Amino acid sequence: MKARLLLIVGILWVQPMLSCSHQSNPSDLHSSTANGESQHKVVQVDLHAELDRIQKDLKSNPQSAPLHNQAANVYDSLGDFQSFEREIQTAMTLDPENPIHPYIAYAVYKRRHATEKQTAVLDMALKIDPANPFGHYERASIFEDKKQWRDALREYGVAQELIQHLKADARNLNSDRLMYVDTRGNPFDVTFQEMHIADDIARVRGVQGRN
Repeated sequence: MKARLLLIVGILWVQPMLSCSHQSNPSDLHSSTANGESQHKVVQVDLHAELDRIQKDLKSNPQSAPLHNQAANVYDSLGDFQSFEREIQTAMTLDPENPIHPYIAYAVYKRRHATEKQTAVLDMALKIDPANPFGHYERASIFEDKKQWRDALREYGVAQELIQHLKADARNLNSDRLMYVDTRGNPFDVTFQEMHIADDIARVRGVQGRN
């Protein structure tokens, strides 16, 4: 099973799409496809000009976490991983209660197969906001990849329970997408998780029963 998931981030200079589902091949943050269901226009920008603009803004407002977040995304697009890490770490330090910063780091670390760092920032994001089903689903996938079946089943169960609460939310009743919005206003598309969570749980239970 391969699929790509959306993370829609309102504070960024472009809406990046986070591809990090179980057994998927992580794609670029700025991919324009989600689950093969829809296409999204990606704004074409001059990355170096954008970086110059952000750096000028940072000179007058060096404590702005959103600006450091934006800089991190540009550096990632330019392939400058060291500068990406510096800027996203700065954003997390300046705005430690906003889970979007560790989720952005998670996307990049996952794409680079930096498992330890990926796990650490996901734990950080879930510590800030434990009600996000997206994060629990991703953590379950990590446990499953490690063959830690009991932990995977626990996290899938948490994700399923949170998704059930979301489905009853009035904001999701007339929408074809299931959305979670965290306390900082960052929206996460969890439609894929809702569609597959029961199968994921059944799969892990089946493997667990054979071991």
